[in-house]
Amino acid sequence: FFRVPKLAMTWQPDAVCDGLLASQRAEWLMGQGRSCEEAQRQVMQEFPAVFNLSQRWAGQTLCDGIRAEDRANWLVEHQQMTMEAAQQKVMQEFPKLFICEDSEIGTDIIRGKLLTSISPYPVSGSTNSTLTGTIEPNPPRWPETVKVLSQGADYAVVDQIYEEMKSLDKGQFSKSRYAILFEPSATPHEVDVRVGYYTSVYGLGRHPSDTKVRSLTSTNESPHPELGSLQNFWRSAENLHTGGHPTYSLDGEGGMLWAVSQAAPLRRAVVDHNLFLWYLRLPPAGVSSKDARYPKQGVALDYDGWVQLGYTDPIGDFASGGYMANVQVNGCVNLGSQQQFFARNCVAKAWQKGAWNFVFVGCPGAPHSEPGHAVAPVYSNVATTKVVAEKPFIVKRPDGRYSLAIPAVADARCGVDFSLTEEELRDFSRVFVAQPRHTAAEINGKLAEGKDIVFCPGIYQLSETLRVKHCGQVLLGLGFATLVAPETDMPCVQVADEAAGIRISGLMFEAFYRPLGNKTLGDLSPGPEALLRMGTGQITRDASVASSWNFIHDCFGRVGGQEAPLTARDELDGSRPSSRPQSQEPLFTSEARC
Repeated sequence: FFRVPKLAMTWQPDAVCDGLLASQRAEWLMGQGRSCEEAQRQVMQEFPAVFNLSQRWAGQTLCDGIRAEDRANWLVEHQQMTMEAAQQKVMQEFPKLFICEDSEIGTDIIRGKLLTSISPYPVSGSTNSTLTGTIEPNPPRWPETVKVLSQGADYAVVDQIYEEMKSLDKGQFSKSRYAILFEPSATPHEVDVRVGYYTSVYGLGRHPSDTKVRSLTSTNESPHPELGSLQNFWRSAENLHTGGHPTYSLDGEGGMLWAVSQAAPLRRAVVDHNLFLWYLRLPPAGVSSKDARYPKQGVALDYDGWVQLGYTDPIGDFASGGYMANVQVNGCVNLGSQQQFFARNCVAKAWQKGAWNFVFVGCPGAPHSEPGHAVAPVYSNVATTKVVAEKPFIVKRPDGRYSLAIPAVADARCGVDFSLTEEELRDFSRVFVAQPRHTAAEINGKLAEGKDIVFCPGIYQLSETLRVKHCGQVLLGLGFATLVAPETDMPCVQVADEAAGIRISGLMFEAFYRPLGNKTLGDLSPGPEALLRMGTGQITRDASVASSWNFIHDCFGRVGGQEAPLTARDELDGSRPSSRPQSQEPLFTSEARC
């Protein structure tokens, strides 16, 4: 082992701990029943680096259920760290677990005064940002659309959500939204998670392997077999370690099945075995592929007749596009019938052949096509990611409090990076958890206080634009939280020119819905110029300064939506179909344009 030199801790009320003054954090703890001295001691133990507390390495220490030694070995193997650097990294991630028993806490205990304004975003070249107002509750008060599941919980709710959200004709046009949050655990969550429309699945650990689930799947539940995975949209999974599908295998090889087509990101994950990005349907027993009845990919047959023949879907389902980032696949990635896919900073033993066009950025060992190669599949490969900041995510601490993780900006990165330091965590006491019942004015009030916003699943009918003015602020949506633009045709979100270090993630932006009535094309409103506006281009920043970058992750803009599945121009085109699939409800009653 090695030791950091022993130093005495002295209370510093103005020290910044996770974006809050030490005095603010202590004041909150005293509100939970701790004495002044107990609260201050806890703050100093939570942030030993701030108060110069000595630490000692102990390899057998359990860190969120994983031995410290195993974490360090993973960093050495996958992040090319030295063992000493890896051990220091683990101690930074779990500071309280490695405090020396003989460390001295100073007796200079001072009752810190609760301040109402601090500067949590020291961004180069920015204006002075402040955090004001009341401290938000931590743990937050989650609504029914957010399911937080501990190990061994009643997992029936997972299947209940899937049954509600799985279908093409109902799930895709549903007003429901869900987020399923699995708590970190030393043992796996024994549940097979199937992910339907407008559903996101998250792990709450610091590392993906802190939260293991038995299996995680996106498959095809369409009443139209010829569609395959072509409409498997609006679903996501991140910060998890998953095993293989309980029944699906290809050529005797098992793995995770994630058959999707766009707007279905997979992030910050560890996948045991293989990853299948398409679905191969096998024929009924006794039916040869040479049989005339054997379905060909994309062939549309009468659904009832198909079932009578013993089929439920065509073989080799279509799949058309997707995105994965910061994913470690311990087996092979099988692209199969996927037509196109984008992988960024992912690792796998091998990438097996796909259909058309694939892009890899920062993925060591991924295939690459020579210049001029025009025969499908075509692979574009960029060796490193020039500038990247991973998507923010939520961490639940052992004491039940929540933190918002904002990974640091990196450059020239190749491969995965699951590391996280205390400096990259913000306490939820400075995060406003918004729900659809909150008005745009209320959310803007919290933004004006300098707080980050986490949007719970649901549809937010905005009466005014949400304005982001403070450097370093985060807007994070859960479960495809949907922001509908104001009726005034203004954007859903406007980021000020001077606001740097902004992260906007996990949100769906939607144009305003208006009944069409008797309007013609000439009567239609032009719609908003933008649904998300990032500055106005009036300020030029130094791109070499990491904190000057703003980042957008997993944000989707659309017209139509659950109220108006087609645009007004489509609705006035008499050649288009007039009802939803498997439904007699008319489509052509609304105007939604952008």
